[in-house]
Amino acid sequence: MTNGRTGRERLVLTGESVNRLRTHLRASKLARTCDLIEVVDVLSGLGCRIGELLALDWAKVDDKAGTIAIEGTVIRVPGKGLIVQSHTKSKAGMRTVVAPVWVIEVLRARHGESAGPWVFPSTSGVLRDPDNTRKQLREVVADTEWKGLHPHAFRHLVATRLDAKGLSAREIADYLGHERISMTQDVYMTRGVTGAAAAAAMDELGPTQ
Repeated sequence: MTNGRTGRERLVLTGESVNRLRTHLRASKLARTCDLIEVVDVLSGLGCRIGELLALDWAKVDDKAGTIAIEGTVIRVPGKGLIVQSHTKSKAGMRTVVAPVWVIEVLRARHGESAGPWVFPSTSGVLRDPDNTRKQLREVVADTEWKGLHPHAFRHLVATRLDAKGLSAREIADYLGHERISMTQDVYMTRGVTGAAAAAAMDELGPTQ
């Protein structure tokens, strides 16, 4: 099945299409092998950047408080390989968010099966490469309605959802880690511990059993 979009058109996810995507991933051996199912689940709830997601270690997930500290991003340094940069894209990106309950449940179950420090490690248990993860995501949705899917589509999904639920541009910007509200308004809408309202608004986007 093809999506009919040209290469320059941006894929827009909706609640319905992301649930179809989840069904597709659960039926895909490649998605399971590449550990993409829960990557997509958590991106759908947090709307964080892929490098921020892959930089998460378990110390940053507080399942009792229901919060996730986003405090770095995975980058590749010539001569050193992959490292966790100790800051995000901007100062505003350094944030602790109240996560949707279903995201915490996904991570709690995942932690029980984890043997290392990273929430989403590579298959060998080390830091996972954002570029490789993007490539794997594109491969698993090739020739589907999600052809060309980029992790940033989940940021748009979350922003649109929060906007529809009446959250302010400031609240959405804080949840996504944008320093400028204008970025959120212009690009993503069709500090401290933040996001209690955002977490509640994301409840309906949880994976179905």
